[in-house]
Amino acid sequence: MKKYILSALLLICPLTADASEFLQQSEFDVAQSKIKYSLLNSDIASQKFQDSESGEITYKNGKSDSKTNSYKSPGKAFAMSLLIPGMGQLYVGDSKLKSLAFFGTEVTSWILFFKWGKDADDLTAAYEKFNNDHWIESRYIDMLQWTYGLENDDNTSGLYPELSHHLPKTKVQQYYEMTGKYDQFSWGWDDAMLLSDSTVYGDYSLNNPFPVLNSQENIPFSARRNAYEIMRDDANNKYSQARKMVYVSMINRMFAAFEALIAAKRNNRNSDGGSILSSLSAEASFKSSYVKRDTPYITLSMKF
Repeated sequence: MKKYILSALLLICPLTADASEFLQQSEFDVAQSKIKYSLLNSDIASQKFQDSESGEITYKNGKSDSKTNSYKSPGKAFAMSLLIPGMGQLYVGDSKLKSLAFFGTEVTSWILFFKWGKDADDLTAAYEKFNNDHWIESRYIDMLQWTYGLENDDNTSGLYPELSHHLPKTKVQQYYEMTGKYDQFSWGWDDAMLLSDSTVYGDYSLNNPFPVLNSQENIPFSARRNAYEIMRDDANNKYSQARKMVYVSMINRMFAAFEALIAAKRNNRNSDGGSILSSLSAEASFKSSYVKRDTPYITLSMKF
């Protein structure tokens, strides 16, 4: 808690006999003045106590403060909003609209996460079916055998740089990615056609092999392959949108938690009703500002 101090200099000019007499007070009078000014903050505040566990405020005369149990644990407020955004604000007694905003953001982020995740799953199922219907693995194997004399694509990158990828044995995520992404697998698409001479899969054989895939003009064109890549891209974008909602939830929780913590501390500082005068204190003192004369000071302090 920061403490800002405002010092007010009260210069008592020795223009009269009474003023001169005041500046020549005895030590007893000085001590008495200090006590007098220190009570400016109110004698009630000096008699107020707060139970460290319950937070109940009582006075020496046994009366309870009107704001019984107004103390709010900052740690509890932080944990509650971290778990369920907005709950810490309700615990502190903060604005219900603010609580609703945090809670609404959380609910919305998870609704969109599951919705967009479901949409992405549906798009994935659609492009996988499209691949199963239009990409034929046997045509890819024929290309390997007829053109490169290979039974499979195991460890081929060292021999043929254009054959740098290995097709998985099962239809996992990499299988569906590779068959559309890389030119190495282009002859597997059932509409693949070499644009330079309009030749298709049926025009090739062991005796008339496919052209080597070492140049762009030897890569066949496939409209279905292009459509497939768009389908895959749409699905991946939906997954990305769903993941972003998780980040939104994380940010919302942290922001709500720290806001609740600050609100709890603010509530505790203002638990006496928020009066400005209650945060003020005064202390009198005498300092030597002039030779052989004491100058009375009043130091005012305010806690924020």
